[in-house]
Parts: sequence; structure tokens; C-alpha cells
Amino acid sequence: MLKQKSLTALSILIALSVPLSALAQSVDPMFNPSHLIDDKVFADTQTFGGPLGIQKFLQAKNSVLANTDPAFLVKLKEPTATLLKQGLDDPEPSLDHLRTAAQLIWDASRSSGLNPQVILVTLNKEQSLITGNFSNDGDLQTALDHAMGFACPDSGGCGDLFPGFYYQLFGNFDSAGNRYLGAAKSLMKSFSTPGGRGPMVNGQAARVGDTIDLQNTLGGFDGVLPEQTVQIANNATDALYRYTPHVFNGNYNFWRFFQSWFKYPNGTLIKLAAGTDTYIIQNGLKQLVPEFVAAARGLDLSNTVTVSPNEFDDYQTDQVLGPADNTIVAVAGDSQKYVFINNVKHPASDFVIKQRGLDPAKTLAVSSSDSAMFAVGPVLTPKDGTIIRGVTEPAVYLVSNGSLQMYSAFTFAQQKIRKNQITIVSDAEIGTYPKQGFVPPLDGTVFKAPNDPTVYLAMSGLAHPITADIFKNRRLSFKDIVTLSADEVGAMPFDSFAPPTEHSFFAVSETGLLYEYKDGAKHLISTYVAKQRGITPDFAVSQNEAAAWQDSIPIPPRDGTIVMGDNSSDHTVYLVLNAQLRPLTYQAYKNRRITPKRIVVLPQAEVDAYAKGDVLAK
Repeated sequence: MLKQKSLTALSILIALSVPLSALAQSVDPMFNPSHLIDDKVFADTQTFGGPLGIQKFLQAKNSVLANTDPAFLVKLKEPTATLLKQGLDDPEPSLDHLRTAAQLIWDASRSSGLNPQVILVTLNKEQSLITGNFSNDGDLQTALDHAMGFACPDSGGCGDLFPGFYYQLFGNFDSAGNRYLGAAKSLMKSFSTPGGRGPMVNGQAARVGDTIDLQNTLGGFDGVLPEQTVQIANNATDALYRYTPHVFNGNYNFWRFFQSWFKYPNGTLIKLAAGTDTYIIQNGLKQLVPEFVAAARGLDLSNTVTVSPNEFDDYQTDQVLGPADNTIVAVAGDSQKYVFINNVKHPASDFVIKQRGLDPAKTLAVSSSDSAMFAVGPVLTPKDGTIIRGVTEPAVYLVSNGSLQMYSAFTFAQQKIRKNQITIVSDAEIGTYPKQGFVPPLDGTVFKAPNDPTVYLAMSGLAHPITADIFKNRRLSFKDIVTLSADEVGAMPFDSFAPPTEHSFFAVSETGLLYEYKDGAKHLISTYVAKQRGITPDFAVSQNEAAAWQDSIPIPPRDGTIVMGDNSSDHTVYLVLNAQLRPLTYQAYKNRRITPKRIVVLPQAEVDAYAKGDVLAK
């Protein structure tokens, strides 16, 4: 069981992003380093309305984070351990699938209270994940692993506790169960601290109203001095300077991206002085507003802001604004009805319209030219989770994500579907719905295809190959294996090798490295710790197999151990306490009557990898 021993917020200096251009640029005269963003905006979690709004923004920016392919989602390193995610206040800890970047950003926002716009801007400021191009998977994975620049101090390399898009946002636990805040909650902790919580000055956190001196990174902008004095005007600015204690280029880039993408709040109506068309700002994009849509939505076209051509061009043009979701329309004289969802019109039968709780009598008549302005989506299915079959056809389907997944005989029996759960629909109407493979087996199902020896474990709707050692480790037997049709197995997306059970000890065959698998990740165990704790591997796996499992903080020596690294220039002595290395002052060293004989000297890289706690002064 996951134990939450303490809640620790890291005071982290964040590495700056490089300037966007090697050529010196003029600093925008509107930039005010004392007020980077309004407090109200900083804590506005509803700016996108949901993950779909974030996904649209990512797609419009052609961001790598817009990728929703299963192979890319694995790169985000979302853990599979429900207890781990519950402990991190993840609002969706038990989903049966991996989330997209947009969904993770949205969930991190609503968990922390931080505006998702702030997260998006920070992702670009730190790793160019919104506007950047990545030439190879290695560079992309590195950028994803340090997406928010969290735990990457100016003074050294990035830490080992937060590598992964998920962990950057949500935080993590060390090997002893101590909880650490991720970027989103760390920013909000600074923001929510009474009086603010800014950079450390003379051993104290700067507060709103304080005047502080900050170092700048030179290059990229004209007239930037090495050091700059700033008076902090509000909590949001204070929090941003604690996160990145520089004006240039880090927080100036933050301000530039935010102004370029999100200057006008959602719902602002804009137009050019010489133009006739009205646009609405939604999630950093502008959408043309047809007059019939303005009337249907109750928008006042007289309340419009006239903007300059440059401001107008700052906002990329999105698709035309349509009626609100679930608005029913039909072209005059045509019996086909359409339901709008996410600005796309979907052909829908009266059965589906009523099954979704809508009223066909409230259909809005539109002209053919107005209707032609909007894309036609796939035929609207019944609500997700509905189980349907035809009048004469025996196949039974589950409606999932707007498509029909077929039940096999096995999954139908496994999920114990009852007759009264099935809705009968005409064969002709079922023929119009989009189909998408089979209903996956329940998590934990062990299965294979005929004439193929590969055995898989079902986890989150994905098929994970099981090696012989993991098969044994999970205490499976051949009678547990279900043989499914080749089509059913082939329709499932495949993922990395199935992991071992919690608290398994294993070695990597090629390297001899020893690990413990727990909380959905593998934790390295050094030779010293293995000997001290009496740990030996239960089995061995290949390097290729182990590489598919998430890395996390190494297992430290036992509590009470005194250690130091072998770096001759670093004489820090640590006491291991609650699985953290706590630096000792000279007075604390004396008070504990520590002698050099008690100090265990370990490789510096090993000492650097362990979780660190606060200094012990007494």
C-alpha cells in the first residue's frame, strides 16, 4: 500500500529556454517585468473548457503534443499504478487507457488550480513543445522528460525523480513513499502562499511588494543588463520568478508567448477597422462568427473590439464558430437532421437524437450556404456505453468513443452482459455507424492468438507481451491463458512488455544491474545497498525488456547510514533519514558523534541520484 509520509515542495531553479533567434531583438515596450500576468488569469482553470479545447490549440500550432497515437502516448510516461496516481491527486487515477498530452494538461490544471494556458506557455518556454520541431525520437523524449523544466537547476543536470511528461506535471514519490509536488502544484503553492512565495533572498522567500535583484541570461535581446531590479507586483509574478529566477530570457519569453497566444480572453469579439467580418477569440484562436450562429448563441455583435492587423494576425484562424453542442439543424426542405458536436455536424436519426436526451422538434432551420460552412462528421451513434445489436444480425456492439466495438463470445461472457442491457436497433441503422475493432478483454486477462505462442496481458486496453519470467513472477498458469481469434488479438494496440508484480526484485541479464519494481516503475539498487539490505534478484530480464519500464528514484541505503560521495571537491556528509539523504552541518556532525569510520563512501553518481532532504543543522 502506498504510504504518504510527507508533502514536500521543491525549491527549484529552472533552466532557461534558449532565445528563439540568434539575432538581437528589441524588447517589447509593453513588457512590465514587475507584473507578468494577472492573478485572476493565473488561476483560471476554465480557459479551455476541457481537454478538447487544449487539443484544438495543439493541433492549430502543429505541436508534437497533438499526437494521439498509442506509441506517442507511451512516451508521456503515465504510470499504470492506480495508488500512485491517487496519491498524487490525479483526478483520473483509474482509467483503462493512456491519456493524451491535452488530457494530462487538463487534469493537472484541475488538480492544481493552475490555468492550463500557463502550463502550455511553460512547456514552450522550457522545451519548445508547442512550436518546436524535433529531428529524432531521442531529442523528443528528452524534451518530454523535462517538459516543464522542473527539477532542472541552473547549477546542474536534471534530477531523477521527475523524468517524464506525467511526473513533470503531477509530481512523484521517492522510494520511501515521500511525496513531491510537480510543476503545476509547485507554482500554485507559491501563488497561494499568503503574501506570495518568490525567489529566496537572504534565506527568505520574496513576497509581493519586495524589490529583488535577478540575474539575466544575456543574448537575444537588445539592452539587457546582467542584473535587473524588479519590484514584485502580485502573487502570480512572484510565483513565476520563484520558478524561474530570471527576467531574461525565461520570464520575458513566458510573457511574450502568453501575450501572443492569450492576450484577449475567451469570448472576446474582434474585427479589423476596415473589415466586415466578426471573429470570436476561443482558446488562443480566432473563429469567424456567422450571423445565424451569433443569433443562436445570443452574441452581441455591436460589442466588438477593433484590433490592429498585427494583433489580428497573432491569432491563428480556427474553423468557423458553430452553434452550441447538441444543437439540431436541418437545411430547409431536407429531412436529414444534424447534431453539432465540437463544431462538426453529425447526421443523426431521430432514435439517436431522442436516446441522447434531445428533442427533434427543436431542430433549427438553416440555409444550404450556412450549412455548407461546417464539416460533416461520421454518423452520430447512441451514447457511449450503450450496448446494441440489430434485429436480425447476431453481432452485439459496445458504443465507445463514437464507434462500435464488437463483443466476441469471450468478452460478452466475461463482462456478463444481460439481455436487458441490450438495445435493439434496425440493421440498416447499425450499418451506418462507424466500426472500430473489438471490445478489449478486462484488465488482467491473459490471452493469445491461435497458432502464435506469444502470450499477452491486457492492461488499459493494450496488449503487453509476457515473457516466461514475468509469467512465473505473476504466478500465472497455462490454464489462465485464453485463446482469442487472430482478428481480435490483432485489433488490440500493442504496448511494451508486461511488468512484474509490485515489490519484485530482478536483475538485467546483460548488465547485472539490480532493480525493485514498485509503484509502476523500476528503482535501481546499487551493489552497496543490495549487500546492506540483503537483496538478491528473484529473476532476470533482458535489457530490452527492462528498458520499457519507467525509471524512478533509486533505493537508498538503510535509515541511519552515513554516506558521502567520492568527489574530492565535495565533502558533504549525509544522514539517510526516511529514505532521503539529509546533509549534515558540522554542528550536526559533532552532535551525533560521527566518526570517519562510520562514513560510507559511495560513487558520486550514486549519491547524486538519491532523493535529498533539508539540511540537518543540529
